[in-house]
Amino acid sequence: MGLSLQVDIFREILTLPWQLCMIRHNLKANTVDSADNTGSAEGFFRKQGFTLVELLVVIAIIGILVGLLLPAVQAAREAARRMSCSNNLKQLALAVHNYESSYKYIGRLSSPGQSDWGQDSNWNGYSPQCGLLPYIEQGPLYQQIYFGDHRDSRYPHYQGHPWAGDRPAPPGSTMTIKQQFATKIPGFLCPSDPKYPDFAYPGNNYAFSAGPSLGWYVAVGDQIGMYNRTRYTSFADCTDGLSNTIMLGEFVKGDANGGTFTNMGDIARGLAFPSGAPATKWTQVQLDAFAVATLAGGGNHVSGAGSHWMGPGMYNTAFNTMAPPNWRGVAGNNCGGCGEGDNDGIYPARSRHSGGAMHAMGDGSVQFITQNISLSPYQSLGSARGSESNASIE
Repeated sequence: MGLSLQVDIFREILTLPWQLCMIRHNLKANTVDSADNTGSAEGFFRKQGFTLVELLVVIAIIGILVGLLLPAVQAAREAARRMSCSNNLKQLALAVHNYESSYKYIGRLSSPGQSDWGQDSNWNGYSPQCGLLPYIEQGPLYQQIYFGDHRDSRYPHYQGHPWAGDRPAPPGSTMTIKQQFATKIPGFLCPSDPKYPDFAYPGNNYAFSAGPSLGWYVAVGDQIGMYNRTRYTSFADCTDGLSNTIMLGEFVKGDANGGTFTNMGDIARGLAFPSGAPATKWTQVQLDAFAVATLAGGGNHVSGAGSHWMGPGMYNTAFNTMAPPNWRGVAGNNCGGCGEGDNDGIYPARSRHSGGAMHAMGDGSVQFITQNISLSPYQSLGSARGSESNASIE
C-alpha cells in the first residue's frame, strides 16, 4: 500500500463523522425551520446536536476502520524497512567490488589493510568493514583509525569497549579509539532490528560470509567462504561464480542481557560438537543434534552479538552458512570462556524480516533467502570454490 493511498484512507476516516452528520442533517431537513437552516455545521449542531448513541456509533466505526487499516500500515512500513536493509547490503557489496578493484583481493575476516599482517586475534585485528570505510563515504573516519602497527598494545580496537581503560588518540588521529569505536554508521544497521541496548556501542547487523565452515580456527584448506580468517580471496578465486556465492548476510543484535536466553542474538558457549562432525558442511542430523545442545545451553552464554562493527569475529562482523537462515537453534561454539564469537561454531544468518534473511551475492546482487531453503543448496551457495552443481536460492 503506497503512502499516498494511506493518507487518503486516513483522510476519509477523519471526515467520516462530518459526513454522517450531514447525512443525518439531510434526513431531518424537513423538520428544521427553513429560515434558520443555512446548511452550516453551526446551524445544524445548534438545532439537532449529537445523541450519545450516534456518537458511540461513529466512534465504533472509526475504531473498526482503524483496526482494519493498521496491519496494512505496519506491513507497508516493514516493506520499507526491508527495502532499506537490502539497499544497505547493496552498498556494502559495491564497496567490496571497489576494494577488490583497488587491491586485487577482498581482504580477510580479520585485519584488512594494504599489507599482509599475518594471523591476528579477535582482539588485535580489525573487521572487513574498516577496510571498506573509504568506499561508503566514510573516508575521514578511515583516516582516523591507526592501522600502522595494530599489534601495539596501546592501540588495539578493543580499547574502544566501554570497559577498557581510556587511551590517548593514536598517532596521526584526532579521535580516541573509544570515539572511533562508538561511531554509529547507519549503513551498518538493519532498520527492522532494534538498537543495541547498551548505547555506548554503535551496533552492526551485516556480516561477511565464512561459507559452510566453522569459521575461525579451521585449517586453511577448510576456509572455503568468500571471506576467511587467514586466507585472502580475489574474485578470480571464486570458481563457483560470483552470482552463485554468498558474500554478505544479515544477523540480529543481542540484547546485552545475560539473564535471558534466546536465539535472537545470543551465543551459547562451551558446547561439544557432534561426534565425527567435520570443519565444513555438517549434515542435517549433526545440525539437529547441535541445535538441541544450543537450546539447552543457556547456563553459559553471551548476548553481545552485533554490538560493534570495528572488531572482527563471528557475530561481530562475520557469519557462516553451516545452517540455513533463522535456524531454530541458538548460535553456539565450543569455547567455554570466549567473550565474543572468537571461536569455531555455528553462526547462522538471522533477521527480523518474516520468512528468511537478506544476503548479498558476490556479483553485488541482493537476494532474500528463505529460511525453508534446503541445507545442501544453501551450504553450496556459501562455498566459493566447491564446484557444486546444486547451488540454488530456490
